[in-house]
Amino acid sequence: MTAHDFDVHQEEDVVASRSLVRIGVVSVVLGAVGVLAAGGLLAMSEGEVKPSFAGPTGQPTAPRELSRVEQTPIWDTRVAEELRDEHRRDLAAWGWADRDAGIARIPIERAMDLVVKESR
Repeated sequence: MTAHDFDVHQEEDVVASRSLVRIGVVSVVLGAVGVLAAGGLLAMSEGEVKPSFAGPTGQPTAPRELSRVEQTPIWDTRVAEELRDEHRRDLAAWGWADRDAGIARIPIERAMDLVVKESR
């Protein structure tokens, strides 16, 4: 046996360019149809998703305070100062946070003293 008896012949790699082009065109067309369909569905359902806060005058009404966070415009700072003062009074006063649940409020200084005392 000689070395020529074991020669391996490899076939030439051939890519079917027409098939690749067809697959590419079909993918682009399907993608465009999907985007258009999603856009149409979104446009049809937009009215259902968007809430209407219009009051009797047609203008939206918004609460001034939401979760104890002041919603007043920045140029009207008096309300924010009053809210800050109220919070400071709450931090310095004894009282009920939730009487039915038995949750009391104590001054912050006293609470910190108790926490330090308990940690020792």
